[in-house]
Amino acid sequence: MDTHITTHPRRNIPPAAYALQRQMAAVRRAIAARTVEESQAAARWAQAWYQLVQRKLDQIQHAPHYLH
Repeated sequence: MDTHITTHPRRNIPPAAYALQRQMAAVRRAIAARTVEESQAAARWAQAWYQLVQRKLDQIQHAPHYLH
């Protein structure tokens, strides 16, 4: 399992895009897991990031149009 953690800043990535990137990384880790435990842990992370993406998208959808 890839345990590499990036330490560089996010470079002004919108919150929803950042959360989606993290969700994709978690899905990749779930697919590449060598054990059931690693897969389950990565799947929990993927689900948590999925929920965050959905919340961010809901916030954007309900934001005033001048923020889009």
